[in-house]
Amino acid sequence: MITPRASTTPMTGLELSRRSLLKYFGVGTAALGAAPLLGACGDGGGAGGASKFTVASFPGDNYLLDAVNVENKDFAKHDLDVPKLVAPQSGVQAMQLVVAGAVSGYASDTLLQMATFANGTKGKRPVIVGIRTPSTTYGIVAGKGDWPSPDASFEEKMQSLKGKRVGVTAVGAGGDLKLRLALELAGMAYDDVTHLATGPSASAAPNLTGGRIDAYVTVQWTSTRFVAESANRPVLLDFSDPTVPETLRNQAVCIVAVREDMVEKQPEVVQNWLAAQWDAHEWMLANKEAAADLLNRTGLGGKAPHIATNYIDHYVADVAPSIKPMFKVPEQTIEQMAELALRFGNIKEGDISFEKIVPDFARA
Repeated sequence: MITPRASTTPMTGLELSRRSLLKYFGVGTAALGAAPLLGACGDGGGAGGASKFTVASFPGDNYLLDAVNVENKDFAKHDLDVPKLVAPQSGVQAMQLVVAGAVSGYASDTLLQMATFANGTKGKRPVIVGIRTPSTTYGIVAGKGDWPSPDASFEEKMQSLKGKRVGVTAVGAGGDLKLRLALELAGMAYDDVTHLATGPSASAAPNLTGGRIDAYVTVQWTSTRFVAESANRPVLLDFSDPTVPETLRNQAVCIVAVREDMVEKQPEVVQNWLAAQWDAHEWMLANKEAAADLLNRTGLGGKAPHIATNYIDHYVADVAPSIKPMFKVPEQTIEQMAELALRFGNIKEGDISFEKIVPDFARA
């Protein structure tokens, strides 16, 4: 189902109740009913004394660390009781589940996390305890029709979207925020395109080939290439391309988020989760073929081993060297991303500071 862009942007203005937030972001009453069960995540007393912990995750490269943790049983090694990964409908929904206490941890889009923090209640706000991806992973896949050539300028490619229907996972989610930034950098307005919430990338290729959308904003490195290949359509724009403005290209797009009160009450549990993720990171570097196979199986439906292999090569050569030990968070990165969030009205002056949003143990 495709949902037209709402007339208001998520997470602006007045604070909403937990039920209103979940309903607004599409969780619905079924998830609310499950929330008390999931809400125990982070409580002690799991199997063998392990702490109960719930991780929200999606298929794909941004979340491969989660899949590795499951495959290698890393959670148990770090005294975490994680029965299974929770699969939300979108990043927006995942972040609201964190706020509601129904999810313990989630690797979120950075701008989405900052907007949620700025509009949240102290104690329930998501804070940043790590940076998984210190570079951009987003792209735009074109649908039917004629489009600019690959060597066209960034501005020409973006202008070709004017008046078109552009799919995003959810209005207000990371892909939508990046689209907004790209439009502005090309001298365009947010409303120059129609923003359609089409859900995760699995639905992108059918929507593109069926003519229901004219383009789709991909969130992950592999999804850009997989959607383009599945739909037999071109990649209009890879946000990491050198021709893309640095403001859009040079972003740390994926952070590790947990609720503020979990950091205050159970810092050791949070650090255990970070340690499990670091184990997965090091395993990927040492086991490239196995990592590519796992990514292909869990993130690409077993259909794109070449894309998975190319991603692991990219991760080892381009991503990993920029990741700080234990995903530590540099102050400069937070300042840079906060400036972007402020620029686009996701936050107000003074809402975000390094000291407010990053706990001591997570600082580089």
